[in-house]
Amino acid sequence: MAKIFSKLLVSVMLAALLGSPVLAKDDDAGRKPPTRVTEKLSPKVYQKIEAAQQALEAKDLAGAAAIMDELNATADKLNDYEKSQMYNFYAAIHYEQGDIAATIADYIAILKLDNPPEQIRTNSLFRLAQLYFVQEDYSKAIRVLQEWQKNVDSVRPEAHMLLAQAYYQLEDYDAAKAPVIEAMKEARRRGQPLQENWLALLRAVYYELGDYKSAVKVLAQLIQRWPNPSYYKQLSGMLGLMGQQKGQLYVMHAAYTAGMLEGESELLNMARLYMAEDAPYPAIEIIKQGLDDGTIEDNAQNLQLLAQAMALAKDSEGQIPVLQRAAELSGEARQYLYLGQAQISQYLWADAASSLQKALDIGGLDRPGSVYMQLGTAQFNLKRYSRALQAFKEAAAYEDYAQQARQWVAFVNQEIQRERAIRNL
Repeated sequence: MAKIFSKLLVSVMLAALLGSPVLAKDDDAGRKPPTRVTEKLSPKVYQKIEAAQQALEAKDLAGAAAIMDELNATADKLNDYEKSQMYNFYAAIHYEQGDIAATIADYIAILKLDNPPEQIRTNSLFRLAQLYFVQEDYSKAIRVLQEWQKNVDSVRPEAHMLLAQAYYQLEDYDAAKAPVIEAMKEARRRGQPLQENWLALLRAVYYELGDYKSAVKVLAQLIQRWPNPSYYKQLSGMLGLMGQQKGQLYVMHAAYTAGMLEGESELLNMARLYMAEDAPYPAIEIIKQGLDDGTIEDNAQNLQLLAQAMALAKDSEGQIPVLQRAAELSGEARQYLYLGQAQISQYLWADAASSLQKALDIGGLDRPGSVYMQLGTAQFNLKRYSRALQAFKEAAAYEDYAQQARQWVAFVNQEIQRERAIRNL
Protein backbone atom coordinates (compact mmCIF):
# COMPACT_ATOMS: atom_id res chain seq x y z
CA MET A 1 0.00 0.00 0.00
CA ALA A 2 1.30 3.44 -0.88
CA LYS A 3 2.48 5.58 1.98
CA ILE A 4 0.43 8.66 2.85
CA PHE A 5 2.38 11.86 2.29
CA SER A 6 1.72 15.29 3.76
CA LYS A 7 -1.97 15.06 4.68
CA LEU A 8 -1.25 17.44 7.52
CA LEU A 9 0.13 19.94 5.03
CA VAL A 10 -3.05 19.70 2.97
CA SER A 11 -5.17 20.24 6.08
CA VAL A 12 -3.18 23.34 6.98
CA MET A 13 -3.64 24.69 3.46
CA LEU A 14 -7.37 24.05 3.71
CA ALA A 15 -7.62 25.78 7.05
CA ALA A 16 -5.82 28.81 5.68
CA LEU A 17 -8.05 28.98 2.62
CA LEU A 18 -11.40 28.19 4.18
CA GLY A 19 -10.76 30.24 7.29
CA SER A 20 -9.95 33.40 5.37
CA PRO A 21 -12.49 36.25 5.34
CA VAL A 22 -15.08 35.62 2.67
CA LEU A 23 -15.15 39.23 1.52
CA ALA A 24 -11.38 39.53 1.23
CA LYS A 25 -9.79 39.72 -2.18
CA ASP A 26 -8.47 36.32 -3.25
CA ASP A 27 -4.78 36.10 -4.04
CA ASP A 28 -5.02 33.19 -6.48
CA ALA A 29 -2.52 34.57 -8.96
CA GLY A 30 -2.46 33.16 -12.45
CA ARG A 31 -6.20 32.75 -12.93
CA LYS A 32 -7.68 33.42 -16.34
CA PRO A 33 -9.69 36.63 -16.79
CA PRO A 34 -13.46 36.42 -16.14
CA THR A 35 -15.61 35.47 -19.12
CA ARG A 36 -18.99 35.98 -17.42
CA VAL A 37 -20.96 39.10 -16.56
CA THR A 38 -20.02 40.17 -13.03
CA GLU A 39 -22.91 40.52 -10.59
CA LYS A 40 -22.78 42.36 -7.29
CA LEU A 41 -23.91 41.98 -3.70
CA SER A 42 -26.98 43.92 -2.68
CA PRO A 43 -26.56 46.05 0.48
CA LYS A 44 -28.86 43.70 2.41
CA VAL A 45 -26.89 40.60 1.45
CA TYR A 46 -23.63 42.39 2.14
CA GLN A 47 -24.79 43.22 5.67
CA LYS A 48 -25.77 39.59 6.29
CA ILE A 49 -22.42 38.27 5.12
CA GLU A 50 -20.51 40.92 7.06
CA ALA A 51 -22.42 39.97 10.23
CA ALA A 52 -21.73 36.29 9.61
CA GLN A 53 -18.07 37.11 9.04
CA GLN A 54 -17.87 38.77 12.43
CA ALA A 55 -19.58 35.80 14.08
CA LEU A 56 -17.17 33.39 12.40
CA GLU A 57 -14.15 35.39 13.52
CA ALA A 58 -15.55 35.27 17.06
CA LYS A 59 -15.81 31.45 16.70
CA ASP A 60 -19.59 31.73 16.97
CA LEU A 61 -20.25 29.05 14.36
CA ALA A 62 -23.88 28.59 15.34
CA GLY A 63 -24.49 32.32 15.03
CA ALA A 64 -22.78 32.48 11.64
CA ALA A 65 -24.80 29.48 10.42
CA ALA A 66 -28.05 31.06 11.62
CA ILE A 67 -27.33 34.23 9.64
CA MET A 68 -26.57 32.17 6.53
CA ASP A 69 -29.77 30.18 7.03
CA GLU A 70 -31.72 33.45 7.04
CA LEU A 71 -30.04 34.39 3.78
CA ASN A 72 -30.64 30.93 2.31
CA ALA A 73 -34.35 31.27 3.05
CA THR A 74 -34.44 33.98 0.36
CA ALA A 75 -32.24 32.04 -2.10
CA ASP A 76 -34.78 32.38 -4.90
CA LYS A 77 -34.23 36.15 -4.80
CA LEU A 78 -30.41 35.98 -4.83
CA ASN A 79 -28.26 36.29 -7.92
CA ASP A 80 -25.48 33.78 -8.59
CA TYR A 81 -22.82 36.05 -7.16
CA GLU A 82 -24.73 36.31 -3.88
CA LYS A 83 -25.42 32.56 -3.84
CA SER A 84 -21.76 31.79 -4.45
CA GLN A 85 -20.78 34.00 -1.51
CA MET A 86 -23.40 32.31 0.65
CA TYR A 87 -22.23 28.78 -0.26
CA ASN A 88 -18.63 29.86 0.13
CA PHE A 89 -19.44 31.06 3.63
CA TYR A 90 -21.33 27.84 4.39
CA ALA A 91 -18.20 25.95 3.33
CA ALA A 92 -16.09 27.91 5.81
CA ILE A 93 -18.57 27.20 8.61
CA HIS A 94 -18.93 23.50 7.81
CA TYR A 95 -15.19 23.07 7.54
CA GLU A 96 -14.68 24.67 10.95
CA GLN A 97 -17.31 22.26 12.29
CA GLY A 98 -15.35 19.35 10.85
CA ASP A 99 -18.13 18.39 8.45
CA ILE A 100 -16.11 17.63 5.32
CA ALA A 101 -19.04 16.07 3.45
CA ALA A 102 -21.11 19.23 3.91
CA THR A 103 -18.14 21.38 2.90
CA ILE A 104 -17.80 19.40 -0.32
CA ALA A 105 -21.52 19.82 -1.00
CA ASP A 106 -21.16 23.60 -0.55
CA TYR A 107 -18.42 23.83 -3.17
CA ILE A 108 -20.33 21.60 -5.56
CA ALA A 109 -23.31 23.95 -5.15
CA ILE A 110 -21.10 26.85 -6.24
CA LEU A 111 -19.91 24.93 -9.29
CA LYS A 112 -23.50 24.14 -10.29
CA LEU A 113 -24.43 27.82 -10.50
CA ASP A 114 -24.85 29.23 -14.00
CA ASN A 115 -22.90 32.42 -13.43
CA PRO A 116 -20.67 32.32 -10.34
CA PRO A 117 -17.72 34.74 -10.22
CA GLU A 118 -14.78 33.17 -12.02
CA GLN A 119 -12.55 33.77 -9.03
CA ILE A 120 -14.86 31.93 -6.62
CA ARG A 121 -15.49 29.12 -9.11
CA THR A 122 -11.77 28.59 -9.65
CA ASN A 123 -11.00 28.64 -5.94
CA SER A 124 -13.88 26.25 -5.27
CA LEU A 125 -12.42 23.74 -7.71
CA PHE A 126 -9.06 23.80 -5.97
CA ARG A 127 -10.54 23.57 -2.49
CA LEU A 128 -12.80 20.74 -3.61
CA ALA A 129 -9.76 18.83 -4.89
CA GLN A 130 -8.07 19.30 -1.52
CA LEU A 131 -11.12 17.99 0.30
CA TYR A 132 -11.35 14.92 -1.92
CA PHE A 133 -7.70 14.27 -1.14
CA VAL A 134 -8.35 14.50 2.60
CA GLN A 135 -11.21 12.02 2.16
CA GLU A 136 -8.78 9.75 0.29
CA ASP A 137 -10.89 9.92 -2.86
CA TYR A 138 -7.77 10.42 -4.94
CA SER A 139 -9.33 9.77 -8.34
CA LYS A 140 -11.83 12.60 -7.83
CA ALA A 141 -9.08 14.84 -6.47
CA ILE A 142 -7.11 14.29 -9.68
CA ARG A 143 -10.10 14.97 -11.97
CA VAL A 144 -11.01 18.18 -10.15
CA LEU A 145 -7.39 19.37 -10.10
CA GLN A 146 -7.10 18.81 -13.82
CA GLU A 147 -10.30 20.82 -14.36
CA TRP A 148 -8.91 23.57 -12.12
CA GLN A 149 -5.68 23.69 -14.14
CA LYS A 150 -7.69 24.42 -17.29
CA ASN A 151 -9.01 27.57 -15.64
CA VAL A 152 -5.72 29.12 -14.54
CA ASP A 153 -2.79 30.47 -16.50
CA SER A 154 -0.14 29.22 -14.09
CA VAL A 155 -0.20 26.48 -11.48
CA ARG A 156 1.28 27.00 -8.04
CA PRO A 157 3.95 24.49 -6.94
CA GLU A 158 1.68 23.34 -4.10
CA ALA A 159 -1.03 22.42 -6.61
CA HIS A 160 1.42 20.36 -8.66
CA MET A 161 2.41 18.58 -5.45
CA LEU A 162 -1.19 17.85 -4.51
CA LEU A 163 -1.67 16.21 -7.90
CA ALA A 164 1.55 14.23 -7.47
CA GLN A 165 0.50 13.04 -4.02
CA ALA A 166 -2.87 11.89 -5.33
CA TYR A 167 -1.23 9.86 -8.09
CA TYR A 168 1.21 8.43 -5.54
CA GLN A 169 -1.62 7.29 -3.30
CA LEU A 170 -3.13 5.48 -6.29
CA GLU A 171 0.30 3.87 -6.84
CA ASP A 172 0.50 5.46 -10.29
CA TYR A 173 4.13 6.35 -9.73
CA ASP A 174 4.92 7.17 -13.33
CA ALA A 175 2.14 9.77 -13.39
CA ALA A 176 3.26 11.13 -10.01
CA LYS A 177 6.78 11.92 -11.22
CA ALA A 178 5.98 14.71 -13.72
CA PRO A 179 3.99 17.01 -11.37
CA VAL A 180 6.70 16.79 -8.68
CA ILE A 181 9.34 17.85 -11.18
CA GLU A 182 7.05 20.58 -12.51
CA ALA A 183 6.42 21.83 -8.95
CA MET A 184 10.15 22.30 -8.43
CA LYS A 185 10.55 24.04 -11.79
CA GLU A 186 7.67 26.39 -10.98
CA ALA A 187 9.12 27.12 -7.54
CA ARG A 188 12.42 28.12 -9.13
CA ARG A 189 10.61 30.35 -11.63
CA ARG A 190 8.84 32.06 -8.74
CA GLY A 191 11.97 32.30 -6.63
CA GLN A 192 10.48 30.01 -3.99
CA PRO A 193 12.64 27.59 -2.00
CA LEU A 194 12.16 23.88 -2.60
CA GLN A 195 10.30 22.09 0.17
CA GLU A 196 11.69 19.05 1.91
CA ASN A 197 8.54 16.97 1.45
CA TRP A 198 8.65 17.60 -2.33
CA LEU A 199 12.06 15.99 -2.64
CA ALA A 200 11.05 13.24 -0.23
CA LEU A 201 8.08 12.38 -2.44
CA LEU A 202 10.24 12.43 -5.57
CA ARG A 203 12.67 10.04 -3.90
CA ALA A 204 9.81 7.71 -3.03
CA VAL A 205 8.51 7.84 -6.61
CA TYR A 206 11.91 6.97 -8.07
CA TYR A 207 12.25 4.14 -5.56
CA GLU A 208 8.88 2.66 -6.50
CA LEU A 209 9.79 2.95 -10.19
CA GLY A 210 13.04 1.09 -9.54
CA ASP A 211 15.08 4.09 -10.68
CA TYR A 212 17.58 3.83 -7.84
CA LYS A 213 20.17 6.00 -9.56
CA SER A 214 17.77 8.97 -9.64
CA ALA A 215 16.63 8.22 -6.09
CA VAL A 216 20.26 8.41 -4.95
CA LYS A 217 20.64 11.85 -6.57
CA VAL A 218 17.52 13.12 -4.82
CA LEU A 219 18.69 11.73 -1.48
CA ALA A 220 22.02 13.50 -1.94
CA GLN A 221 20.09 16.77 -2.30
CA LEU A 222 18.01 15.99 0.78
CA ILE A 223 21.14 15.32 2.83
CA GLN A 224 22.77 18.51 1.59
CA ARG A 225 19.74 20.65 2.44
CA TRP A 226 18.27 18.76 5.41
CA PRO A 227 20.85 16.40 6.97
CA ASN A 228 18.29 14.14 8.60
CA PRO A 229 19.56 10.77 9.89
CA SER A 230 16.79 8.95 8.01
CA TYR A 231 18.10 10.27 4.68
CA TYR A 232 21.57 8.91 5.38
CA LYS A 233 20.05 5.51 6.15
CA GLN A 234 17.85 5.60 3.05
CA LEU A 235 20.82 6.54 0.87
CA SER A 236 22.87 3.76 2.38
CA GLY A 237 20.09 1.27 1.72
CA MET A 238 19.68 2.50 -1.85
CA LEU A 239 23.39 2.13 -2.54
CA GLY A 240 23.18 -1.36 -1.10
CA LEU A 241 20.39 -2.22 -3.55
CA MET A 242 22.64 -0.97 -6.34
CA GLY A 243 25.49 -3.17 -5.13
CA GLN A 244 27.65 -0.16 -4.25
CA GLN A 245 28.80 -1.48 -0.89
CA LYS A 246 31.77 0.85 -0.58
CA GLY A 247 29.57 3.89 -1.18
CA GLN A 248 27.10 2.49 1.33
CA LEU A 249 29.90 2.30 3.88
CA TYR A 250 31.02 5.89 3.23
CA VAL A 251 27.49 7.20 3.77
CA MET A 252 26.95 5.25 6.98
CA HIS A 253 30.40 6.25 8.21
CA ALA A 254 29.47 9.91 7.73
CA ALA A 255 26.25 9.34 9.67
CA TYR A 256 28.13 7.49 12.41
CA THR A 257 30.80 10.14 12.86
CA ALA A 258 28.04 12.77 13.00
CA GLY A 259 26.43 10.85 15.85
CA MET A 260 23.34 9.99 13.83
CA LEU A 261 23.44 6.24 14.43
CA GLU A 262 22.07 5.41 17.84
CA GLY A 263 20.05 2.20 17.75
CA GLU A 264 21.53 -1.26 18.14
CA SER A 265 20.53 -2.44 14.66
CA GLU A 266 22.08 0.64 13.04
CA LEU A 267 25.37 0.21 14.88
CA LEU A 268 25.53 -3.51 14.14
CA ASN A 269 24.77 -2.91 10.46
CA MET A 270 27.57 -0.35 10.42
CA ALA A 271 29.92 -2.91 11.94
CA ARG A 272 28.90 -5.50 9.33
CA LEU A 273 29.60 -3.03 6.53
CA TYR A 274 33.11 -2.47 7.87
CA MET A 275 33.65 -6.21 8.09
CA ALA A 276 32.38 -6.73 4.54
CA GLU A 277 34.95 -4.20 3.36
CA ASP A 278 37.70 -6.03 5.29
CA ALA A 279 37.97 -3.26 7.87
CA PRO A 280 37.44 -5.17 11.13
CA TYR A 281 39.06 -2.69 13.52
CA PRO A 282 36.35 0.00 13.27
CA ALA A 283 33.77 -2.79 13.57
CA ILE A 284 35.39 -4.00 16.79
CA GLU A 285 35.45 -0.45 18.17
CA ILE A 286 31.76 0.13 17.37
CA ILE A 287 30.59 -3.13 18.95
CA LYS A 288 32.77 -2.77 22.04
CA GLN A 289 31.64 0.81 22.57
CA GLY A 290 28.01 -0.22 22.18
CA LEU A 291 28.43 -3.07 24.65
CA ASP A 292 30.12 -0.77 27.13
CA ASP A 293 27.47 1.96 27.02
CA GLY A 294 24.54 -0.45 26.76
CA THR A 295 23.47 0.60 23.27
CA ILE A 296 24.24 -2.91 22.05
CA GLU A 297 22.78 -5.76 24.07
CA ASP A 298 25.22 -8.13 25.73
CA ASN A 299 23.88 -11.32 24.14
CA ALA A 300 25.36 -14.32 22.36
CA GLN A 301 24.51 -13.13 18.86
CA ASN A 302 26.17 -9.74 19.27
CA LEU A 303 29.18 -11.26 20.99
CA GLN A 304 29.49 -13.72 18.13
CA LEU A 305 29.64 -10.81 15.69
CA LEU A 306 32.35 -9.19 17.79
CA ALA A 307 34.29 -12.44 17.78
CA GLN A 308 34.00 -12.64 13.99
CA ALA A 309 35.39 -9.12 13.67
CA MET A 310 38.26 -10.06 15.97
CA ALA A 311 38.94 -13.14 13.87
CA LEU A 312 39.14 -10.93 10.76
CA ALA A 313 41.60 -8.78 12.67
CA LYS A 314 43.65 -11.93 13.41
CA ASP A 315 43.01 -11.48 17.11
CA SER A 316 42.32 -15.14 17.80
CA GLU A 317 43.47 -14.88 21.38
CA GLY A 318 41.25 -11.88 22.12
CA GLN A 319 38.14 -13.54 20.75
CA ILE A 320 38.29 -16.47 23.17
CA PRO A 321 36.88 -14.66 26.25
CA VAL A 322 34.21 -13.13 24.00
CA LEU A 323 33.18 -16.56 22.72
CA GLN A 324 33.34 -17.95 26.25
CA ARG A 325 30.77 -15.40 27.40
CA ALA A 326 28.61 -16.01 24.34
CA ALA A 327 28.56 -19.72 25.10
CA GLU A 328 27.74 -19.17 28.77
CA LEU A 329 24.95 -16.71 27.96
CA SER A 330 23.29 -18.86 25.32
CA GLY A 331 24.05 -22.40 26.41
CA GLU A 332 23.90 -23.30 22.71
CA ALA A 333 25.94 -26.10 21.22
CA ARG A 334 27.09 -24.00 18.28
CA GLN A 335 28.51 -21.33 20.59
CA TYR A 336 30.59 -23.96 22.42
CA LEU A 337 31.69 -25.23 19.01
CA TYR A 338 32.89 -21.74 17.99
CA LEU A 339 34.69 -21.45 21.32
CA GLY A 340 36.36 -24.83 20.88
CA GLN A 341 37.53 -23.96 17.37
CA ALA A 342 39.04 -20.68 18.61
CA GLN A 343 40.81 -22.54 21.41
CA ILE A 344 42.21 -25.04 18.91
CA SER A 345 43.65 -22.14 16.89
CA GLN A 346 45.58 -21.13 20.02
CA TYR A 347 46.61 -24.72 20.78
CA LEU A 348 44.59 -24.69 23.99
CA TRP A 349 43.90 -28.38 23.62
CA ALA A 350 42.43 -29.09 27.04
CA ASP A 351 40.06 -26.12 26.88
CA ALA A 352 39.14 -27.01 23.31
CA ALA A 353 38.40 -30.63 24.23
CA SER A 354 36.14 -29.47 27.06
CA SER A 355 34.25 -26.98 24.84
CA LEU A 356 33.81 -29.44 21.97
CA GLN A 357 32.60 -32.18 24.30
CA LYS A 358 30.12 -29.69 25.77
CA ALA A 359 28.84 -28.89 22.28
CA LEU A 360 28.34 -32.59 21.54
CA ASP A 361 26.63 -33.21 24.87
CA ILE A 362 24.13 -30.39 24.21
CA GLY A 363 23.48 -31.77 20.73
CA GLY A 364 21.67 -30.39 17.73
CA LEU A 365 24.83 -29.66 15.73
CA ASP A 366 24.63 -29.52 11.95
CA ARG A 367 27.74 -31.64 11.37
CA PRO A 368 28.53 -33.68 14.47
CA GLY A 369 30.99 -35.82 12.52
CA SER A 370 33.22 -32.79 12.01
CA VAL A 371 33.05 -31.94 15.71
CA TYR A 372 34.08 -35.48 16.68
CA MET A 373 37.05 -35.14 14.32
CA GLN A 374 38.10 -31.90 16.01
CA LEU A 375 37.60 -33.41 19.46
CA GLY A 376 39.71 -36.40 18.48
CA THR A 377 42.49 -34.08 17.31
CA ALA A 378 42.42 -32.16 20.60
CA GLN A 379 42.52 -35.36 22.64
CA PHE A 380 45.36 -36.72 20.51
CA ASN A 381 47.45 -33.61 21.14
CA LEU A 382 46.81 -34.07 24.85
CA LYS A 383 48.06 -37.65 24.41
CA ARG A 384 44.72 -38.93 25.60
CA TYR A 385 44.80 -41.69 23.05
CA SER A 386 41.87 -43.74 24.28
CA ARG A 387 39.61 -40.68 24.24
CA ALA A 388 40.96 -39.71 20.83
CA LEU A 389 40.19 -43.19 19.49
CA GLN A 390 36.68 -42.99 20.91
CA ALA A 391 36.09 -39.61 19.21
CA PHE A 392 37.44 -40.77 15.84
CA LYS A 393 35.35 -43.95 15.99
CA GLU A 394 32.26 -41.80 16.61
CA ALA A 395 33.24 -39.67 13.60
CA ALA A 396 33.59 -42.80 11.46
CA ALA A 397 29.86 -43.38 11.84
CA TYR A 398 29.26 -40.36 9.59
CA GLU A 399 29.78 -41.09 5.91
CA ASP A 400 31.46 -37.77 5.09
CA TYR A 401 34.16 -38.37 7.70
CA ALA A 402 34.39 -42.17 7.74
CA GLN A 403 37.55 -42.55 5.64
CA GLN A 404 39.43 -39.73 7.37
CA ALA A 405 38.36 -41.00 10.79
CA ARG A 406 39.57 -44.55 10.05
CA GLN A 407 42.92 -43.15 8.98
CA TRP A 408 43.15 -41.31 12.28
CA VAL A 409 42.22 -44.45 14.20
CA ALA A 410 45.05 -46.30 12.47
CA PHE A 411 47.45 -43.43 13.12
CA VAL A 412 46.54 -43.23 16.82
CA ASN A 413 46.99 -47.00 17.21
CA GLN A 414 50.41 -46.71 15.58
CA GLU A 415 51.31 -43.90 17.98
CA ILE A 416 50.19 -46.01 20.94
CA GLN A 417 52.38 -48.90 19.75
CA ARG A 418 55.31 -46.57 19.10
CA GLU A 419 55.19 -45.08 22.59
CA ARG A 420 54.76 -48.54 24.11
CA ALA A 421 57.83 -49.73 22.25
CA ILE A 422 59.83 -46.76 23.49
CA ARG A 423 58.83 -47.49 27.09
CA ASN A 424 59.95 -51.13 26.69
CA LEU A 425 63.45 -50.21 25.57
